[in-house]
Amino acid sequence: MKKIAGKIWLGWAGLWFASLFLAMWPLFYVFLSFKKTYPVAHRLRRVWGVLTCVPAGLIPVITREAEIPKGRRIIYCANHCSYLDILTCGTYLPGFNFFMAKMELSQVPLFSKWFDTLDVPVKRENLRSSHTAFHLAAEKMRNGAHMIIFPEGKIPTDTPKLHKFKPGAFRLAIEQEAVIIPVTLPDNHKRMDVYSWIAFPGLMRMNIHEAIDTRGMGEEDAGKLEQTVFDVMDTNLKKRKVYA
Repeated sequence: MKKIAGKIWLGWAGLWFASLFLAMWPLFYVFLSFKKTYPVAHRLRRVWGVLTCVPAGLIPVITREAEIPKGRRIIYCANHCSYLDILTCGTYLPGFNFFMAKMELSQVPLFSKWFDTLDVPVKRENLRSSHTAFHLAAEKMRNGAHMIIFPEGKIPTDTPKLHKFKPGAFRLAIEQEAVIIPVTLPDNHKRMDVYSWIAFPGLMRMNIHEAIDTRGMGEEDAGKLEQTVFDVMDTNLKKRKVYA
């Protein structure tokens, strides 16, 4: 019975998600047609996210360990355990942000316009694609946008446990003298289970951790930085009983 209820809820939430996006699509299209109005498009995306979450019974609970640094380039690094992670981060992370996400999302009709303009698609297994994507991301950061990335590179298919990170975001952070802000999402795998394709309403917690400054670091510090971010996120997810 629980599984049937979960599939019904997923159907309802998915229908509302898509219907609202389509209703707002003309506005998205207009504001994504000019670079100077990209921030407006992002604010509308956040409005769409809030209006999507509320009827779907997804209740955001946002905690911050410290203030978000002002006047700095920022890379948000979040764990990836559900398709809801994109909705959560795009809606509730502060600032004018863009995603770096896998190339396949750019081929989804609902999202392709975003990846042609504000967001950055990347084919991680292709070195040329990765190089081009991080070069474009650096340009966007220099122009005042903050990056959101899921450093695991994919949703694990076996467990919500944190998996090994890809190194690109940490090299970029050092190159751009950015701060990295770890973000943990302990509930999204329960709100939308990608293994059984069921969904349930409830809390959708987001923990925004203290920023890690990369000023003074060199390329040789990228591995240590990656491990530091991993440890912050891993410790918090264990504390939240996501896994042992």
